Amino acid sequence: MPILGRVDSAMQVLTQNIDLQHCIIALCDDRLVGILGLQTNEGSFWNPTLKSFIKEYGIVGGLTKYGSLSLLHHETDSDEWYIDGIAVEAEMRGLGIGTKLLGQLEHRARENEIYKITLEVINTNQRAEALYRRLGYFEINRSNLWPFNRIYGFPFESAVQMAKLIRN
Repeated sequence: MPILGRVDSAMQVLTQNIDLQHCIIALCDDRLVGILGLQTNEGSFWNPTLKSFIKEYGIVGGLTKYGSLSLLHHETDSDEWYIDGIAVEAEMRGLGIGTKLLGQLEHRARENEIYKITLEVINTNQRAEALYRRLGYFEINRSNLWPFNRIYGFPFESAVQMAKLIRN
């Protein structure tokens, strides 16, 4: 949100650029309760275009926000999938939904001969990091986000890049 600004503008840009072919969802009584966004070397869950940013934020704002987001881009190898993000409804957390989404991702990775899943988790999300470690993810890098965390008002200081090797 700090990069995308106001909620209404952020929602507009987000919904215009989602690729539903790159996500796994969790439903409960036909209600969306969890989603896992995925990036492969063929595409990503969220594929923002410069045009959509300029349309929503103007030329200067669009260029600035689009450029800022490019700092967060992760290139994937042909045998790697990267988790763009995972979210579970607040009242549904702790019920195993995130674990099931990750399990479904691993199942699909095996089917597609993908051997590595990577992700990043911010230092203030210790619950998620503990879940990833419990599921076999290990730390491969820790990045200090200064000065970007100050510039954009991020409520975190670093991010841990983690990976899990998938065996068939």
